[in-house]
Amino acid sequence: MSESENSTKIVQAGAIGTGDYATAIVTQAEQIPRLNVSIVADTNIDAAHRAFQLAGIDEEDIVVASTSAEALAGMEAGKKVAVAEGELLMDLPLDVIVEGTGSPTAGATHAATALRGGKHAVMVTKEAEVVVGTILRRIARENNVVYSCADGDQPSHLISLIEWCRTIGLEVLCGGKFGEKRIWVDLQKEQLIFQGGKTRDLSTAEVDLFRPLTGPDDQGLREEAIKRRIEVLEDLAEIRTDDLTELGIVANATGMTIERDRLRHPVLWPSEMPATLCPKTYGGLLDGRGVIEQTTYLRAPNDVSMGGVYVTVHAGNKYSRGILSGKGHMSNVDGTSVMLFRPYHLCGVETPYSLLSAVLNGTPSSGWEMNQRYDSFGRARQDLAAGTTLDGAHDDRWETFLGPAVALGETATEDPIPYHIATGSRLSHDVPAGAVMTQAVVKNITTSPLWNLRAEQDA
Repeated sequence: MSESENSTKIVQAGAIGTGDYATAIVTQAEQIPRLNVSIVADTNIDAAHRAFQLAGIDEEDIVVASTSAEALAGMEAGKKVAVAEGELLMDLPLDVIVEGTGSPTAGATHAATALRGGKHAVMVTKEAEVVVGTILRRIARENNVVYSCADGDQPSHLISLIEWCRTIGLEVLCGGKFGEKRIWVDLQKEQLIFQGGKTRDLSTAEVDLFRPLTGPDDQGLREEAIKRRIEVLEDLAEIRTDDLTELGIVANATGMTIERDRLRHPVLWPSEMPATLCPKTYGGLLDGRGVIEQTTYLRAPNDVSMGGVYVTVHAGNKYSRGILSGKGHMSNVDGTSVMLFRPYHLCGVETPYSLLSAVLNGTPSSGWEMNQRYDSFGRARQDLAAGTTLDGAHDDRWETFLGPAVALGETATEDPIPYHIATGSRLSHDVPAGAVMTQAVVKNITTSPLWNLRAEQDA
């Protein structure tokens, strides 16, 4: 594409899946002159149709098609097209496909097919990204196209923030995302306030527990306080499968490390974070440097949201450290750890940036490289019988955790299986509570397209 063509090009995009996230991509695209999401696929054809209705498209300008020929005719007529099968998009004149089904197998298959067909691909389905993100990037390079996870979700933003810090010579001590729970602390009223307006009164001892610990003499108190805060909040400080999936992606894309299989997940005031999420040599809790974490943050009733991603960084030069702390950024006492953060992620509303970046700039919005260093695995929370269907990300019968990646081959073994590969399958054997899901207990798993793509990646 010449420079003049690129300056006027309208990006032709298709979306597969129309959950809340992907529907926002469709609706927001109507506000972007250089982006045309002309076709949407969903197995629920009414949901695909509705995405265009929510975008303000007149009914006479929406076509429901059942074949590639019908879809192409609709696109050529300037209509918006809804189809039931994502595969129908692969032979159409599209520049980029955004995958938002939420199905790890469908997500991986759609992305690989699009890339091999010379189309850029933007991945919203994180359950596929954490399993086969490495080979999808490889396929993209082999076909001179771009593959990227999606801006609007926290993994892409955290990867970008880490890369930016490293580019300007800052050492990333810790990188993480903020948890989804909102917790306000009203110390004056001695109350915790939760989403939806629910409150919990604090005892005198608990009020002291939730006061910020930022002084030079608080290091010894901080670890015990974090433990007790988690006990008080109980399941409100629980880390979810989605969280671990997203942070596994970041670790694989950045080379950052996981120190605990379900992370520490401290409950902290933002002002406590730089002094806590740094190595012990700087007064923090981390065993090493370059660590992935997640934090549930506390805020006073009038504080603004920080619901995005963060890093704590170290500037190797004393003068540079003075610049960072002197500009008012939150830091530990001696400035050896400074917190930088992106306080928002706008889901599908900002994902169009990833589509435009891929097509117009030829760059991903979240890094070119990924190495499968970690996988997410599942541990049974209860006894499970043979024949049980595995429901994936939101299956409360399994506790997920991160661990060193395994290599898959032609046959199933007694090694753990990457958790999301098993989504939609059934257990071939009983699994007792506390046992880790292995490859051998998932029925016919080696016939799965996702297994085969991962085996190709691991070969």
